[in-house]
Amino acid sequence: MTRALGPFPITPLGLLVGLGCGYALVEYGFGRIDLVLLVIGAVGLGVAAFGLLATTAGALILWLHHRKRGQAKDASEGSLDVECGYPVPTGFWLPRLRALPFVSISWRWITPEAQVRIAPKRGRLREEVIASRRGQVAVVVRELEVGDIFGLTQICLRLTERRKVRFVPSVGQLKRVDVIRGMAGGEDISHPEGPQEGELYDLRAYTPGDPIRFVLWKVFARTRQLVVRAPERALSPIRQTCAYVVAGSGDEPAAGAARLAVELGALGSEWVLGADGSNDDATRKDQAVDVLARSADVADPVGGKGLGAFLQRRGKGSIGRAVVFVPGRPGPWLDNVAEQCKHVGSRGGRIEFVVGTDGIIPPPKRKWLARLAIREHAPEIPPGSTAPVTTQQVAEVVRVLSNAGRVIVVDRAAGRMFAGGHLHALDKQRAA
Repeated sequence: MTRALGPFPITPLGLLVGLGCGYALVEYGFGRIDLVLLVIGAVGLGVAAFGLLATTAGALILWLHHRKRGQAKDASEGSLDVECGYPVPTGFWLPRLRALPFVSISWRWITPEAQVRIAPKRGRLREEVIASRRGQVAVVVRELEVGDIFGLTQICLRLTERRKVRFVPSVGQLKRVDVIRGMAGGEDISHPEGPQEGELYDLRAYTPGDPIRFVLWKVFARTRQLVVRAPERALSPIRQTCAYVVAGSGDEPAAGAARLAVELGALGSEWVLGADGSNDDATRKDQAVDVLARSADVADPVGGKGLGAFLQRRGKGSIGRAVVFVPGRPGPWLDNVAEQCKHVGSRGGRIEFVVGTDGIIPPPKRKWLARLAIREHAPEIPPGSTAPVTTQQVAEVVRVLSNAGRVIVVDRAAGRMFAGGHLHALDKQRAA
């Protein structure tokens, strides 16, 4: 109905004013020679008619401008990257129509969802958008509204622009993301008869088949026990890191932390990034941004179900070093992740979880009478919400994930990281 009535130029207010002024002009102005209502009716009908003419002409001019611009296909307007939370100029503009007085022009984005700011500059209305949710689209649909300043007339048009737009998650105030370093075989020179990963000299009890020249006879003389020297396994940081982003309610801070970790090299020199909703893993920064953008389309109940397949695909039998970025608000994803991590320990490694938040606040206090008489329902949080989480919510996430690995919490709004004693304090607040 909105699209059908969009080109109709008269608003309900304009229809009411037009009928009222017409009735006053005919019935009282001409019929009873009421000069006051005669003037009011004539002026009202004149303003409505002028507004209708100006609105129709303005809408036609803007539609022709957009059509001509679409046919020209300006090469300077290619793909667009928009960082969530910040105004970004898109290059889209419309003329101000100064020759048509009393005409107001505005528009908004229908697909994808984004807040639009219109900045007048040099006879043009230039567009800036602010996105709150990451994602990517190939078509932008705008709804243009042209009307008079009195609100009597208005024409709504749909403007479609084929353009690749990618919304990337914001890093906020975060300056760094520290993740644990896993260990693997080192590069030191090993004993000729030992494995290539390490060097001598570890001590262990003698077993049949060990070379006699490795026996420590001085130790045998004192303790009467045969002890041999064995190659010691040298350890060094793992070069490749497996990172994964879990999609769920309030996952924008986690996606922003993952983007910062990739850009700053916190994952190491060699890394691979996966996310819910994407079967293609990223090994470059540009691929990582695409993977993060595609994860925004994942439904909330499905979040976290791809973690097990990712670790099996990239772990190659041993997890080694794995970092999982998760939301700070509990949801269906939490049970999915806990289920996927049950057999992590048997595959030779533990996972480090990075919990992303946009602020941590204490839960609202309720009186004992309200707690007994009223059942409080959890509010529905939109997927792209940047609302802070409560201490109880983040403590529940930390408690569940601590069974599978090490947990750190990052606050994107404040640019802080919490681990160790801070997390224990959250757990105590939750228990209290």
